[in-house]
Formats: sequence, C-alpha cells, structure tokens
Amino acid sequence: MTTASFEREIALTDNLLELLKREQTSLVKVDVDAMEGLLNEKSRVLQDLNSHTQARYQAVAALGFDANERGLAAWLAVQDDDIKTSWNHFQGLIGQAKEFNRLNGMLINKHFNRNQQVLDTLGRPPASSQFYGPNGQASAGSGLYNTQA
Repeated sequence: MTTASFEREIALTDNLLELLKREQTSLVKVDVDAMEGLLNEKSRVLQDLNSHTQARYQAVAALGFDANERGLAAWLAVQDDDIKTSWNHFQGLIGQAKEFNRLNGMLINKHFNRNQQVLDTLGRPPASSQFYGPNGQASAGSGLYNTQA
C-alpha cells in the first residue's frame, strides 16, 4: 500500500461530499426529484468506498497486520509522513462527510415532522361543535374539518 491507495479514497470522498452538498441544497429547496436522483449516486459512491476499505484491510493483512482499524493504525505508525498526511487528509474528509450527513438527516427529520403534522391535521375527525339549524334546533357538526391545532 502506498499514498496512491488513499488518493482513490480521497477522490471518492470528495465526490461524496459534493453529493451531500447537493442533497442539502435539494432538501432546503424541497426538490424531491433531485433528491431521488442523488440517492443512486450516493449509494454507488458508498459501495465504492466500502470496497476500498475492504481492500485496504486485506492489504495490511497481507503485510502481517490485523485486518481491522487497529492493524491499519499499526501499519500507519511505521509509514512515512506522506502516507500519514494522505491518511489524515482522508480522515478529515470523512469527518466533513459525517457532519453533512448529520445536518441532512436533521433536515429530513424536519420535513418528516412537518409532513406528519399536515397529515395529522388532515386526518382529524370533523369538529363536534353544535350548530343551530334553520328550525332553531341544535345539530351536531358542520361536516367541515377543524383546521385549528
């Protein structure tokens, strides 16, 4: 494994960051069509990142280290500064992607809650107010939904 092995992961993570930024813009604009298109792209990038992660673990295992984060950390500890710098850059990008994902999740929850409130309001039974008919007798309900919360 060399610095070049992290360059592909860095490029994929840059791509993911761009997708997450576009997703955030779509969420703010409530552009459902754009969001749907981004799902496939994000899924592909995440699968590629996962494949590279598995390959990285196999590569460090082939060098005699454990095929996990601890083994990777041990391998990194004996590498030169260029590789460590590349790894740290990659980790910084991953941190940014996690933050964008967290913020986008908050936006999605906000939209979900607003939609749920609208559905709850639309699904309320008719108001049970008493109205007086033309004959002066009380009649139950107007047949309209109560739109006040």
